[in-house]
Amino acid sequence: MDLSVWSVLGFSLLLGLRHSLDADHVIAVSTIMTRTKSVFKAGMTGAVWGLGHSVMILAVGLLVLFFGISVPQHLELYFEWLVGLLLIYLGLQAIITEYVNKKKSVNESVGVEHFHRRSFFVGMIHGLAGSGALMLLMLTQVSNIGVGFTYLLLFGFGSIVGMFLVAMVIGVPFKAATTNLRLQRLVISIVGLISIGFGISIFI
Repeated sequence: MDLSVWSVLGFSLLLGLRHSLDADHVIAVSTIMTRTKSVFKAGMTGAVWGLGHSVMILAVGLLVLFFGISVPQHLELYFEWLVGLLLIYLGLQAIITEYVNKKKSVNESVGVEHFHRRSFFVGMIHGLAGSGALMLLMLTQVSNIGVGFTYLLLFGFGSIVGMFLVAMVIGVPFKAATTNLRLQRLVISIVGLISIGFGISIFI
């Protein structure tokens, strides 16, 4: 591969890492891992989000590479609205679960599988919403299927690693909050309200 191809592939990896820092991605993962007591588990929740995101991006990307099918612009808008609804739902659920289910102990452990299933699904929804812009960018730089496939894999790998690191950083205050009921509820309320507000802003 020539230098220009390596540049494109390197850019795809960096783009994947940067993509994990998008506000809606960070907010969505934050609402999922509000009760995570382990920083590493928080990171794994983020990594599973990145995996779900990458699976959807890869699926759409293969359709573009092999069949030239692109995501219609009006569908991209609907997918963005779906992300908005999802953020509102996650925010509401985080707050309602914390305040309504008063029997839940502060130290009660929520199953890791529960975090991972939800994170994977949310990642897929975000991947669907962001696929249109990524495919347009990819088509302007990739000249063959092999390079395009590698581009998608590196982008996905960057997203997984990036969200793993971001979630670990976010997991530090969340872990501290689980030792105090009032602090935990304050953190969850703030995260939930931010998620709801950001979701509403997508429709404005």
